[in-house]
Amino acid sequence: GSYFNTLFQKPGYFGEMFYDRKSTYSMNCQLIVMLHNLHIVDYGLGHPGSVHDVYAFLGTRTAQNPDMMIPPEHWIWADSVYVTQMWCVVPFKSTGGTGLSQSRNIYNKYLSKHAFAALKGQFQSLHELRLNMKIAMHWIQCCMIIHNMIIDFEDALGVERTMGWARREGAEPRHCQTK
Repeated sequence: GSYFNTLFQKPGYFGEMFYDRKSTYSMNCQLIVMLHNLHIVDYGLGHPGSVHDVYAFLGTRTAQNPDMMIPPEHWIWADSVYVTQMWCVVPFKSTGGTGLSQSRNIYNKYLSKHAFAALKGQFQSLHELRLNMKIAMHWIQCCMIIHNMIIDFEDALGVERTMGWARREGAEPRHCQTK
């Protein structure tokens, strides 16, 4: 999950709930993407910024009805805060009070942040929208639809702009590269 710092002012109803850990007013967003092309297949949007990712994930269709959303013998990858299920695999999770190694922690973070980086990279307006919450949610939904259309068009044309970037970035994080 990630946050959209789209709320430039405190919302009128339950405004303090949108105040996140980074001291901004934001909305939580959960994306379920196809890892091979970053195509968004499900999302949860509109939960206040103070809501934990796990709770916001429960608002997605995937979490509510995994049998309908995920084909038999398939699964999704999620980062370490999510609960492991038969259909939800967490690559690395800390056990017994010991933290993850730096490389495993970076892997988990990279896995979950690629789609948001691609979406926010294509649509700079998503870094801060000065719109009311309802319009901001529609704007974000439109950006997600166009994001998917771009991926489909690039695939049909044999162009690899979006996925080329993702493959280069995902091959090995810059801060982990050996010199």
